[in-house]
Amino acid sequence: MKNLVIYLNIIALLFALPLWADQPRSSDLHIWAENDNVYVLHSHKAIAWTVETSEIKIVTKATGEEVFSADTTPFTKLVSVENGRYFAGLSDLQAGSLSHGYNFALFTPDGEFLSKVFVSRDAGYCEKVRQSVSQYLGWFAREPRIKLVRSEGKVSKIIVQPYYHDSKPCELPIGVHIIHLEKE
Repeated sequence: MKNLVIYLNIIALLFALPLWADQPRSSDLHIWAENDNVYVLHSHKAIAWTVETSEIKIVTKATGEEVFSADTTPFTKLVSVENGRYFAGLSDLQAGSLSHGYNFALFTPDGEFLSKVFVSRDAGYCEKVRQSVSQYLGWFAREPRIKLVRSEGKVSKIIVQPYYHDSKPCELPIGVHIIHLEKE
């Protein structure tokens, strides 16, 4: 009888394991950043693996005129870089970012993208990345500081304050470094 109870408990545990599995999280967010001249507005609605909407708009403060609008990955942080000379969008949504192929972008106040990068544990840009199976990518600090490194007057590297305080800063490249998913 005791063995039967143990056996039934094991079977019940095995059937319950899928309920504990990592599930992609949903996010419905509206965030913004600004400099002296523009507001950068981002909103998204992502439900698990599906991104229903995700866009960025840049609007002038003086006239309210929309300077730039585009679909983007679902950012969870927007940061003004070098006092608004640039802006950075960062995302810790793994499932929502995968379809776009990037979870970091650096762009100008007029909407020119200088960098799009997918950061993960395997990418090698950060020393340590907290990563679940499908839900979460912890790679940047809660209030990330971003520093731009220049070579011959041009931005050559992006340094992002990492998630873990005891690890080296994340070094991201300029240009497009996205991942592509194979569709089944």
